[in-house]
Formats: sequence, C-alpha cells, structure tokens
Amino acid sequence: MSSIEQLETLRNAELYDDCKTLAEFILTLDECGKDYLDNEQRLIVYRCLADSTWFLHEYHLAESYLKKLLHSYKQLDKNNTIIEPDWLIESKYRQHVCLLKLNRLKEGLTILESIPLHQRTAKIHLALGQCYQKVGGSTQESISAYRECLKQNPNTLSAYIALLALGVKLNDLLHTHPSAASIHHENQAQQPAPVTISPLLRQSWFRALLQADACSASRDFSEASRLYQQIDAQHLPQSTYVLSQLGYTQYLNGDYAQALHSLQRAQQIDPLLLKHMDILAFLTYTECKDSSLDKLVNHLMSLGDHHPETWIAIGYYCLKKNHKPSRTVYLAQKAYALDNTKIQALLLKGLALYKLKRYSDSLVHYKEAVRLTPFCFEGYKGVVDGYLATNRLSDANMFITNAVRTNLKENVRAFTLCGQVLAKEPSSLDKARFYLEKALSFNTKYTDAIISLVEVYGQLKQQQKSIELLKEHVQINNDPRIRQLLIENLMKSGSNEEMLQQVVRNYPTSHFERLEREMNDDSSLDGGRFDTGPMGDLDPMCDDVIGENFSDEDP
Repeated sequence: MSSIEQLETLRNAELYDDCKTLAEFILTLDECGKDYLDNEQRLIVYRCLADSTWFLHEYHLAESYLKKLLHSYKQLDKNNTIIEPDWLIESKYRQHVCLLKLNRLKEGLTILESIPLHQRTAKIHLALGQCYQKVGGSTQESISAYRECLKQNPNTLSAYIALLALGVKLNDLLHTHPSAASIHHENQAQQPAPVTISPLLRQSWFRALLQADACSASRDFSEASRLYQQIDAQHLPQSTYVLSQLGYTQYLNGDYAQALHSLQRAQQIDPLLLKHMDILAFLTYTECKDSSLDKLVNHLMSLGDHHPETWIAIGYYCLKKNHKPSRTVYLAQKAYALDNTKIQALLLKGLALYKLKRYSDSLVHYKEAVRLTPFCFEGYKGVVDGYLATNRLSDANMFITNAVRTNLKENVRAFTLCGQVLAKEPSSLDKARFYLEKALSFNTKYTDAIISLVEVYGQLKQQQKSIELLKEHVQINNDPRIRQLLIENLMKSGSNEEMLQQVVRNYPTSHFERLEREMNDDSSLDGGRFDTGPMGDLDPMCDDVIGENFSDEDP
C-alpha cells in the first residue's frame, strides 16, 4: 500500500491528527525531492490536509490548504468540465466558512460567488444571503439568495427569519414558493413555475412562530413578546428557541424582570444553551440578583472559556461584586475579540469605561453598539449618559431626538429619555412635555415617564396638571412612587384634603410622616443620575480570571 493510500485510510477513519502529520511528512519528502508527487497525488494530500485541519478547527491552516487544493485542481487537465465535483463545491463552502472565522468577509463572499449557479445548494444560497448582509451588499441580492434557498428547501426557518428582517411581508412568505424544479437555465423557455408548499406552513404552531418572528423583525417587540408567550403556553411549552426569543424581545422592550425569567427558564431546560446568555448576565446584573449572577458565572465557566458569553458574565461579576471596572474593560475586550458582533460586549465595555470616568472612550463603544444594533435602547442610553457627563447637553439633545425620529420611533423608553434630556433646559420644557406625553401614549403604565412628566409640569407651574395626572395613574399603577408624588403635590397645593386623606389611608403612616417632615424642611430628592463615587486605579489586565470560583464569599 502506497503512502497516499495509507494517508487516505487515516482520513476515512477520521484520525485527523495522524492524517495531518502524515500528510505533512509526504509533502516534505516531495519538496526535498526524495519522493515526488504527481498532480493527482498532490491533490489528494491537500484534500487530506484541508479535511483534517477543518475538523480540528484550525481555520488559518484549513483556509491555506483549501486554497492550495483549489489551485491544484485547476492544474489538472480534466478540469475543463462544466460540472464541478461535489467535494470541490464543499471545499469552497468550507473555505468561505474559514474566511468568515478570520473576519475576511469579502473574500468569503467571492468564494461563494465562484460556485456555478446550477450547482448552488440550499446551504450555499443561505450562506450567500448571510454574506451579502454582513458585507453590506444590496438588500435585493440577499433577498434573492434567501428565496433561492427556499426554492430548494422550503423548510429553512432561518431563511424565513432573514427575509422578514429584510422587510419581506409575512403574507408573501406564507403563500407558495417556486420549487427547485422552477430554476431555469438561460437557454430554457420560461414556463409557469411548479409550486411547492412546506408542510410546516400547514402547522398552526409554525405559522404562529413566523408571525412572532415577523413582529420581532419589524421591531414591534411588545406584540412579538405577546405572541411568543402565546406559543409558549399553547404550542411549544419547553422550546428553548421560543423562550430565548421571548426573553430577547422582552429585553428589547424594556421588560427586564420578565426577560430575566424567560431566559432563566430557557437555561434550566437546556443547561448547555449559550444563545442570549450574555443578555441574561446583563439582566442578572441589572436586577441585583447577586446569587444568581454567581451561579451563572460558574455555570458558563464550566462550559469553557472560548465563548464570549462567559467573559461577558465574568465582566458583570467583576463590576458588581468586586467593583473592578478596569478588569471588566479587559474581559469585555476578550469577549469582543471572540465575536465582534456581540453588542453586549460593547455595552459592557462602555459601562465599565463610564464608571472609570473615561467618557470619550465609553462613547466610542456605545456608538458602535448603536451602529450594529440600531433598535437597542441601551446603546442610546449610554451615549446620552456620556454626553451629559461631559456637559454636552446640546449633543445629547440632538442625538436622542434624532433617535426617536428614526430607529426608536415608538420606543417608550427612548421618548422618556428624550423628554428627560430636553427638560434640563428651561427653554425646551414644552418640547419635553410633548415627548413625555407621547411616551405615555405608547405605555400608560410606564412609571418613569409619569414621574418625569410630573416634574416638567412642576417646572411649568402647572401644579393642577400634575395632580390630575397622578390621580389618573394612581388607580392603575401600583408603583409606590406614584402615590408618593401625589401626596407631595397635594401637600404643595394646600387643597384637596379629602383626596389627601384617601391616599394616605392606603399608604403607610410612617412613610407619610417622613414625607411631611421632608416637605416642612423643603428638602428635595437627589436628581443625580450618575455614579460619581471615587474609582480605584487601573488594575493590571492579566489573564487570570478563568479558574477562579465565583461565590458570595469572594472579596
């Protein structure tokens, strides 16, 4: 048996380490002239090396050997056929994957486009659509690629979701798709396209899922959350995909407590789940669940240190429990290096830099998060906070006002933030009132908007409007801050004593006495919105995090 045949037995047995080693020996003998290879033998060696390094996840090497493999194939005399062998098509697909791993997106797209149109499978078309989106190609090119994918396999859920995100209407997708048989060559006459229907489209749960995904794609996160909840209750009660999407849309809608619960449920069902676990880390940090954050960090560390979610969770842990924003900057950067599309890494780094009072650096990262995900409120909030911290009020006004006119058109939190920023200037109080009233038209129970609007009414000397607003909302909003504000405004007005007694009757006496003392002392609530406490010096950013055990006892 020749060395080439022995090499192939190793590849067929999936002994990739040994296959790679032997192939390198064979190439060395060829290069030094001791055992020459002909073109076909060299092609086999490159195939074995490409396969081995691919399955060993050595993407730099795999891409290099795949390139040599394709070059060697072109050198063969018999490569003048129109039909390329299946293994060559797969090699091009793998080379594209390697290039994506190496952040060489345009080269990856070029490789896919070199595959003959009549040999592109559903997998190739799906990859093409994704590449067009990533490199900023035309929307029509992406849509065409995804539609071609559905022609060949109308069950491809990711193609449906991508088309919805690109603005294709749900009704267009719920109808028929031309089948693979309808793909015409240039020399064929155009005939009516045969039609195929995905059997999944006849399932009520699948149609409901597409409807929820459509709402999410159109940024109607409130309706998407409702639909995902309905699917969870009626169709797929243990689906980690549904729960992950539910938690994600609830997070984007600002419903942090509900999002935390949904993502925790998803993780309990599938302990190996990584999707949106970076968001779960943020929510756990935000909702002050210290013990839950400890458990999440330890759990993600047990899954390995090659996932960005792990580093993001550890970063929030260091920020919350160890009060080390400098270490968090380092951890967030590690997460971003693993996946530069993770906006949670950018948001975490922006937050840590903000706490270090490095406001300019913080702004850079928050703005990048806004660029990557223009419908995520947290990025905008970070930019506004950075501007305000550096006394750039006009920039903050311009930025958030533009946001509510473009990417956050019906976002109650964005309109509230816009009103809060405008309220900082006496000359723009009327505009602030408009945006806050608009926010309440989106969500009548959003407490922050109510409180901010009451403050604006107070600055505009419209005390009666404040009282009327609070009276209206105290009946439907259980937040104690609403009742507190109503009592304060009734006391300031010196009237409506009967109403005051009615409110006090349902409010703790001790709290009312404290309020009365505060009113008599003419004290005011602290309006500061930033943490201005002293920050420690920068810690050395050394790679010694993995291996620690995170618990409540950590210093």
